[in-house]
Amino acid sequence: MAREPENFTHNNQLSSTAEAIISAVPSNTKQIVRKLSFRNTGSTLRTVTVNVVEVSGTAGTANEIAVKSIPGGKEWNCILVQGEVLTTGMSLQVKQDTGTDVNVNCSGTTVT
Repeated sequence: MAREPENFTHNNQLSSTAEAIISAVPSNTKQIVRKLSFRNTGSTLRTVTVNVVEVSGTAGTANEIAVKSIPGGKEWNCILVQGEVLTTGMSLQVKQDTGTDVNVNCSGTTVT
């Protein structure tokens, strides 16, 4: 079993549509989230939504892990998802309510 540190995404801008920051996990692989953080670079309050999506699923209220409003110029570390293990076909998806003010960083480990 090999463990590789991963920088899943670095300073990606969010949009108002849920997008995978950890895409569908490949077969015989696990991806473990160690840190997920968001930074609102704008001056307006923005709301971020985090979803753990099962195989072939879509982001929605049934799979929301966290929803948080982030003031302009502030950062939020989503500790609710730390240690989350994503298995084959699962993904981690995020979005903001409107605009493109929020950047996301996500790191962890890939286990093969």
